[in-house]
Parts: sequence; structure tokens; C-alpha cells
Amino acid sequence: MTEQANRIDWLERQLAQVESLITEDEKRLAAEPNRFSLQVSLRSWQAHQEDLRQELRQAKAALQNEVIQLRLSGRRMDGSIPLKLLSKVSYGINRALSYAAYHLRHGRDPGRGIPETLAQELDLRLSGLALGSTRLVFAGNVAPDMAGDSILEGALEQIFEVLKEPSEDRIRDLVETIGISATKALSDMLGELEAQELSAELLWPAPNSKVYHWGGSLEAVRLAHKKLSKHETREPEPVSLFGEVTDLKENGALYIRSGNSKLKISYNRQQYHHIQKYTLGMPVSLKVLKHVRFEPLSDREIVTYKLVTED
Repeated sequence: MTEQANRIDWLERQLAQVESLITEDEKRLAAEPNRFSLQVSLRSWQAHQEDLRQELRQAKAALQNEVIQLRLSGRRMDGSIPLKLLSKVSYGINRALSYAAYHLRHGRDPGRGIPETLAQELDLRLSGLALGSTRLVFAGNVAPDMAGDSILEGALEQIFEVLKEPSEDRIRDLVETIGISATKALSDMLGELEAQELSAELLWPAPNSKVYHWGGSLEAVRLAHKKLSKHETREPEPVSLFGEVTDLKENGALYIRSGNSKLKISYNRQQYHHIQKYTLGMPVSLKVLKHVRFEPLSDREIVTYKLVTED
């Protein structure tokens, strides 16, 4: 691990601890709103949180670019690649990462394609062809946003999770996280590789020193395409929920009381700054995506809600 990667890893762990302490103080303050010592403690942790975010932004900005490598093997893959196939593969990766990034940030797919502001922020580009088997090298902007988070990192993490996950239930959850558009873009690209009988291997050395790896065979391409194609058309329903906040979880969920029901609404890490404005007991109106699936073993419908946020 490089010194810079060590620094980023340490800052991310420190920030997670501080956010946990802030959540604890917020809960205690909700129970004792007039306790001055808790107010001072909360303000202190919030100031420390902002300092850590600033340091993390600077550390990640120093790295500037993510580098993702896609290695293709098969007929005519000898260090060159037909332009038509290159166009389809590049288009698929761009759409999968861009739609996943948008969905992570907003909890929904964009209404009219990928916004230009997001495309500029990600700055995805084909940076070269490596020697040997056909290896495509893609680069993108890793500079974090104002919350200290890199949206490209988040998108890449989820794409690798989707590709590698063997559990059908977990894949369904991941598809809900990255959205239908990203899932379809990824599935279409894999379908093209399968049709060309090409094996694929995806590699990403992340800034925190973790190396993400998927594939290496035609069978891996076929399996990933098969499992994703089952989920690329299951559109969720946009709805609004009304109620009072009863619980806020740092692991990506908030709960509201609506009538006689207690509802769980999941949110992504990239939406956390929207959650910070809520307090226990606050009346809220939330835009969400309602996902419904049928569980044959228990003969019942399972409903889940995902938070939708705007810029």
C-alpha cells in the first residue's frame, strides 16, 4: 500500500467512527434536547467531521484518476480490436458506470439520459490499449465531491459486486442499488461479448489498495449475462411516503411511522448528506421507489423502499 493509499484508508476509517459518534449524540440529544453538554459534544464532532472530509477530499484529489483494465481474449483478440466492438464495449462501460453513479446519488435513474454535468464529473475515457491480449485501459476522475466521496469509486464498487455475486437475492438488492438502466447497459455489453465468444477480465486497483477482480473466462461472461438479464426490465414504482421519523441508521436505512405501519426506507452512502437534516419525530414526506417481488416459498409479496433525492 502506498503512503497516499494508507492515508486515504486511515481517513475513511476515522470518518466512519466520527459519523457513528454523531449519530449516537443526535439520538441522545433527541431524548434530552436541553442538555447543554450534549449540544457542545455534537457541535465538536460535527466540526471534526468536516475537517476529516476536507482532508479526505484533498487526499483523493491528489490521485486524480481511476484506472480500470478490461482484458478480452478470443478470436481476433491479438492486441487490436475491431472498431465496432470497441465502440460497443466502451459505450457499455460508460453507460453502466454513469447510470450506476447517478442512481447511487439520487436513488433513481435519470429521466432524460446521463446529465452532462455528471459526464464531466466522471470524465470517463479510453486511455490506451495495453500490449499482449487485447487490454482496454479506461480512466476516470476520482476527485471527491463536497461530502468527501468519489462517485466513480462508489459506482465501480457496485459494478464489481453485481458481477461477482452468486446469490439471486443479493443480486436483486444490488440491482435496486445501481438501477435498471445500469443493469441493462452492463447486461447488453456482456451479451455482445458472449455473442462474439470472448472471455473478459476486469481489474481495478482501488485507491485504498484493494484490488477488485472479476472474470477471466467465457463462462464468467455467460454466467454474469444470464443472471443480469433476469433483472434488467423490472421497473420499480415511484411513490410518496408520509410519516414521522422513528429511527435513523448509519448503515443506510431510516424508519418512519405511517399510520399503524413502520416503514424502512433504504438509502445509499452517497445520499447521506440528505439524511442529516432529519431528526427523530420529524414529520416527513419522502419520494421513494417501491420495489415489489413475489416470494414463492412463503407465498407472499415483499415490498422494499429506496429513497429518491434531488441535487
